[in-house]
Parts: sequence; C-alpha cells; structure tokens
Amino acid sequence: MKQFFKILALAALALPFTGCDVEYDPIVVQPDVALEDSGMTTVPTVSIYQNDAYTVTLARTEGLSRAAEFDIVVDEALIDEYNELNGASLEPMPASGYTIGVTSVAFAEKAKTATFSIQFKPQAIVAAAGSPRRAENFVIPFACVPRTTVNSASQSLSALVRFSFSEPTVTVDAPVDPVELTFISGVPVPRRLELSCRANFTTLQTSKLAFAATQEMVDAYNAANQADCLLLPADCYSVDAGTFDAEALTLLYGITVDASALDPDHVYLLPLKLAANDYTVTQDNMYYVKVTIQEIQFTVNNTDRYEAATRLAHPISLDVALNGALADDVPVEFTYDPSKVADYNASKGKAYEALDASRVTVTNAAMTAGTVRATATVSVDMAGIAFDDGKEYVLPFVLDESKLPQGSVIMSDEVVYVRLKRTLYGSWSNRNSSDDLQKTATSGWSNSNWMKATTKPSDTAVDGKAYPYVNCYYSWSTGYHWYVAWDEVYGGDPNKRVVHAFSKVTSGYNEAQQVAQTMDYGSYFDMETGTVFFDFQYYWNDDDKNQDKRQTIQCYLESPLTVAEF
Repeated sequence: MKQFFKILALAALALPFTGCDVEYDPIVVQPDVALEDSGMTTVPTVSIYQNDAYTVTLARTEGLSRAAEFDIVVDEALIDEYNELNGASLEPMPASGYTIGVTSVAFAEKAKTATFSIQFKPQAIVAAAGSPRRAENFVIPFACVPRTTVNSASQSLSALVRFSFSEPTVTVDAPVDPVELTFISGVPVPRRLELSCRANFTTLQTSKLAFAATQEMVDAYNAANQADCLLLPADCYSVDAGTFDAEALTLLYGITVDASALDPDHVYLLPLKLAANDYTVTQDNMYYVKVTIQEIQFTVNNTDRYEAATRLAHPISLDVALNGALADDVPVEFTYDPSKVADYNASKGKAYEALDASRVTVTNAAMTAGTVRATATVSVDMAGIAFDDGKEYVLPFVLDESKLPQGSVIMSDEVVYVRLKRTLYGSWSNRNSSDDLQKTATSGWSNSNWMKATTKPSDTAVDGKAYPYVNCYYSWSTGYHWYVAWDEVYGGDPNKRVVHAFSKVTSGYNEAQQVAQTMDYGSYFDMETGTVFFDFQYYWNDDDKNQDKRQTIQCYLESPLTVAEF
C-alpha cells in the first residue's frame, strides 16, 4: 500500500545579457508556500500492517532545462518549531520505525518530478508506542535542502510526516429484511446464497473470521417480531471459508442451505453474525435466512387479462411460478382450448369471439431443475383481422397438470384467459423528448416532440374523411389528428399502411384548409412492429406560411397500447 504526497518546487530562470554573451543564473527552486504554512501531512495506514510505504513527490514547473539535486536530511528541530507554534507535543519517530532509503533526490534535465520513498512499519510503531492513539504523536521530520541557491527565507523545503492508524475492520453488508427460502418437502435441492463484506486492509486472513448462529439470536428475533421460528439445525446449512479480493477489499461468503427434510409444520430461522478476535467487525443488521417447507405449489400468473393486438403476430407470455426448486426439469405446457369461450362469456355476461386454432401457436417451456419460474410463449396470427371493427376475442390457455410432479397443488386458476382487441385506440407507449433519441432502430428517425396517442372523445370528420385518432400534443381542439388508410399500401410493403394527418393548431383556417397546410413526407403504420411513424410539417398561421416557417413533427409511437378494459 502506497500513499502519495506532492511538494511543488518552482524554478525561476533569469537571463541577464552582457554584450553578446549570455550567462545563466543557477536554478532557483522555491518551496511550495502552502506546504511551509501547514508543515504537516498525515498518512493513513492500518495498525496491523508489517510494512507500508509512502512516496514523496517533488514537482517543478520551471527551470526544466537544468538538472537539480536536493539533499534529504532528518531535522528534529522542525518538530520543536511545530510544537512551539501550535501548542502540540509531537515526538520524533523512533529510528527503528522507518527507513528513508536515499540521502538525496535529483531532477533529471527536463524532468518535472522527482521522488523518494519512506518505508515504515505500522505494527512495530504501534507496539513501541503502546497504542495507536499514542503512536499518532510520532512524526518524521525531513528537509529537502537544494545544493544550489534557493529563493526562500527557509533555504530548504521541509515537512513533517505523521501517521494515522486505523484498526483492521470488516464490515458486513447484511440486508435489513430476512432472506426467505422455500423448500419442497422431501426434494433435496440445495439453495445457495451470498453474503458480501468489506475490509479496510489488504492482509485479511479468512481463517480468523467465523460466523455464529445461536438459539439466543432466534429468541431475540421471535420476541421482536412476535414469531415462533425454530433455529435451523446445523446440518441443514454450511458457510464456506470466504473469498477475499485484496485489490477490491471485498470478502464474499457462500451459504448453502438444504432444509427439505425438516418438518413442514414449522418455520426455521438461520441468524448469522460474524465475529473475529484480531479484527474489528461492524455488522449493523443480523443476517437472517427464514426457511419454510411446503408441498409442491405451482401458480399461474395473470390468468385474466386484456391486451390490444396491433401487430401481425401478437405475442403472449404465459408465466408459471413454483414455490421451491425441484431436482428435475418440469414441463410447463399449455394448450389452446376455444371450447371454454362459451363458459367464460356466460360467467362475464359478454359475447367474446373465439379465434380459430390455426391462428394460435403455443411454444411450451420447461422449468429447469433448481429454478422456480418458466414462461411459455404464444404467437397469435392477426393478419386479415380488421382494426376497430368492434369485435373482441378471448383466448383460453389450459395448463397441462398431468405433466406436473405427483402431489402438486395449483394455487391459481389453471386456465389463462387473454382478451384481445384489434385496435389503435388508447394510450401508446411512445418516445418523447425526455427519452434517448437514438433508441429507435429505424435509421434517420428520432422523436423531437412530446406526444401521446389517446382515444378520441368523439367521432370526427374533416373535409369528408374520418380522423379517428388524436395525439394530444396540445389539446383535442388545438391538437394533431391522424388516421390509417387501410386501403393504401405504403412503399410497396404489404405490411405497411399510409397514415394521413393534419394539425388543428393552425389559426384562421377551416378544416379543409387545415388539411391543405399539412406537408406529409411519408407517415405510415408498420403492422409487423405495431409502430406508427410520423414525418410531416405544417404552418401555424398565415404569417408563418408567408415566411415559410414550418412546424415539424417527426416522431414514432410504439405498441403495446394501454387500452380501456373490455
């Protein structure tokens, strides 16, 4: 471990002229005034270190064309002067506590810095003083005496080096809340946890640290939390020796727990507190691991939901969670069952339609051993299904319970009902001016306006055409309106449709004139990605038109939509 201390030495160069000859004055090295005022630098170290080093760096900014040399001397008179001026009682460092390996230091020609090292022995210094606090009274007084003239009243560059001694400390970064683990009764799948710590020294020996877990710790937790946990038996967990990274000063422990053989009628607690004889341990929070043992429980998430289908292939996720890890892979398989639509409609008082099974592709998954979550995916072919025609669909997906381990309990409905609506009405997930403008993958497109597509408050027709959607850039009455021309293919791409737009922010125009003020450069709806791109300009009013001052809208709106529940 090395500390660095910089002393600034300035060299002034004078150039007197005598006839045609040039004579140079000697290099003048001026000590750093700030250093002379303070006279003291403090070097932090750790009290148990056998050896440490401190590098003194001299720096100069002038006189770089000449070499310069300093003698290094220890001058205990500097301590007396400091004590007298500051009312202190510092003492010379015992010679056995440090070594300055050189008697001089030199600047090479054109060199800006020169260094020398002080080697010291923190542990021996503390032992000689009797305590770290007493050892902090020891200082090393040294002077750098230039071998040429110095433009300074002190005629030397001096400093006092004092050491501050920290105790070797390990800090445990334990979370405030207990870590909760659930095991499946009779299924021996170990779970691994990690507990991180920090050290303030590089010579840590993990063999000098140990964790304790006692019944008294559990009793204290139960009393504070009105709980009745049992102490986790010692044969149900292990803590490894710990891995110390001396460069990063981090210590990582691995904790392995397997409680699958314990009584499911109880909750168990593992409290861990780090202790050491040679180091100081700081642990603000007890590290708690709370353990429960249950039967095999599967939960199907989000079993009744509604989504807006804006893409040609609408994606659906079917998520299943397990309450604890198993030793083997578990198939998570769903089947599409449109026969359940009628019963669902009867229970909801609705008239949802079913989609033909040929449009639905289910990709099943497996919950791999040791994990507690799996997701099956669905792709729904929406090609040829009209937007905003009033039709609403429901797709039932049934979990195949026969593929689950024997004795499994389903904690939710085993059927997922996904309601679909082919619509562009609603609030879009759009890019706005606070987003990263480069997030779009479409070259040349950025979003420079704050805009959001919302459901229209009422039907509207402008110049004989319906404009069913609105971006509330301003308001409904002074906003920006658009519609998709479903019969107009954009750019020859069968999956893109032309978007027509106009702005009502213009002043003094009737509706037909407002449309005429819009200059569209290629706005379109991409049905593959569910993204609407806008690229047009308009005039705010006649004055702007006369000056050809245009308002520019170049942005994109992305699905999925957030729509009103149906």
